[in-house]
Order: sequence, then structure tokens, then C-alpha cells
Amino acid sequence: MKKVLYITLILCISTLGIAQKNKPTSTSKAIIAYVFEDYILQNLNDMKNLQAEVASKKVTLESKLEQKAQKYQEEYAIYQAMMKNITGLTTDSLNAKLKLVQELKKDVDDYQTKSEEDLRQLIQEKYLAIREKINATIKLVAAEKGYKFVFRRNPDGANNESNTIMIYSADEGKDNISDAVLIKMGTTPPKK
Repeated sequence: MKKVLYITLILCISTLGIAQKNKPTSTSKAIIAYVFEDYILQNLNDMKNLQAEVASKKVTLESKLEQKAQKYQEEYAIYQAMMKNITGLTTDSLNAKLKLVQELKKDVDDYQTKSEEDLRQLIQEKYLAIREKINATIKLVAAEKGYKFVFRRNPDGANNESNTIMIYSADEGKDNISDAVLIKMGTTPPKK
């Protein structure tokens, strides 16, 4: 009986010792951080480069579409003029012109659809790559700074509230690693 009591006492003491050892002290570092992903996206050089690339490609595509549309308009005007004065024209020549006009119209429509798809695909692929790069950098910065959890805090445009999981933070911004992520990705954060 004394042995059982003695072993129980030792187990209780060792459990209390372990519990005290794992208890965080007031000087321990916070294990939770957060980032404003929209802030990172707005200030990231890669995102600015993507916006410039998309704008340039859009101008090029619109210029070519305009040329195709102008060619269609010219041929359509010629066809309408032919229809007003059909004397001396054969059915074959009218049908050939109509077929040409229809092919040009289809070409314009197809080019516009393909251009929009190409632009959408470019944006989607590059944006996804940027998001993956941001996530990898967030993980790297969090590991370097010793954080165990990182939350995204982004404003919800519908109601001007933050759509975050975090409810309370007494860090006064010191655990916001958004600027560190920007710096790690080679972008200088804006002055505050």
C-alpha cells in the first residue's frame, strides 16, 4: 500500500513539473500572426507587372479586333451597295460577296471570343502563380519569425468589416507580417 501511495505521489509531482515546464511565460513570443493579403496584392511588384502586361495585351488584341471589324464593315458596305444596284450582277457574284461578308463577320466574332478567353486564361494562370508565391513566402516568413499560426485579415467590401477568423489581437500591429512578406518578395512596402 505504501508503494502505491509513493508511486502515485511521484506521478503527481512529475505531472505538475511537466505542466509547469510547458506553461508559457509572459516573455514567450506570440505564436499567432496575420497578414492583409489584399494589401500585399496591391503593393506587390508581380501584381503591378501583371496589370501592365494585361493592359498591353488588351490594347494589342483590341487593335487587331478593330482592324478585323473595319475590314468587315468595308466589305459589308460594298455588299449593300451591290444589293442596291443588282443590274448586271450574277447570282453567283452576289452569293460570293455574301459568303465573304459572312466569313469576315464570323472571323471577327471568333477572334473576339478567343481574345477574351486568352486574356482571361493569362490573368488566371499568372494570378494563381502569384497567389502560390505569396502563400509560400508567408509560410517562409512565419517559420523564420517562429509563428505557429498565420491568419488572413481582409476587409469585406460588402459591409466594411474584416472577414477574418481572429476575434482578438492585442499586438497593436506588431504581429502583422504583411510588410515582411512584401520585403521577402522583393517589394518595398509603402510608407505609412
